[in-house]
Amino acid sequence: MENITKALMMAFSMMMFVIGFSYSMYLINHLMSTSEVLLDTVSASKYYDNIEVESGENTREVTVDTIVSVLYRYYKENYTVKIYQKDGTLLQIFDVNLEGKIARAAADTKGVDKELVSLKKSIYNKSDKPAYLFEAPWTGSTDENTRARIDFFLHGTKGYINNTLVDYSNGSPAFSNEGGFLGKFQNETIFIESVVEYAYTGDTISTANGLETITGNTQESSKIIITYTEK
Repeated sequence: MENITKALMMAFSMMMFVIGFSYSMYLINHLMSTSEVLLDTVSASKYYDNIEVESGENTREVTVDTIVSVLYRYYKENYTVKIYQKDGTLLQIFDVNLEGKIARAAADTKGVDKELVSLKKSIYNKSDKPAYLFEAPWTGSTDENTRARIDFFLHGTKGYINNTLVDYSNGSPAFSNEGGFLGKFQNETIFIESVVEYAYTGDTISTANGLETITGNTQESSKIIITYTEK
């Protein structure tokens, strides 16, 4: 009788061990699956995958007149326009999305949004850099204010837009004693125009090194990036 009792106890112990082991394996597998899902969710690749080139890079040689025409359309047609000097210096960028972020960063005096504050401190909002955006006072305002900024840039003048001084005159980082874009470059100056069109979901941010990154999730849109580089 005693042997039977010991045998039953051993069998019960073995059964409990098997049940405990199986449950432990289930928990491990479940945790691994959950961690994979979480990692996949926060992975930056989830956002970068949302950029798709719709048309390959197209290049051609253009003159100053072409650039002027495109600048007066960029904010209406969601173009990003980047202008580079021959030495690779980014002279100026025109991008309504980036300009909006710079404007919000300038208003974020308490540094609540670290991303916006970082943008404010980047190359696009440093007063000693050619690509300075003057806290983008024209963004979200009237077309007249946006056109005023373009006029200042082209002719090397200055003025106030939404109570912020926008100065592209002589002595500014962008144009040192050169009279603006039209004073710096003659109409005969050749630029290489590069046009790439993207389909994307989410907000785009143009970083200091020119890369396009994605944040947020919105419906699919398209974006055209036009780069002009002095030949």
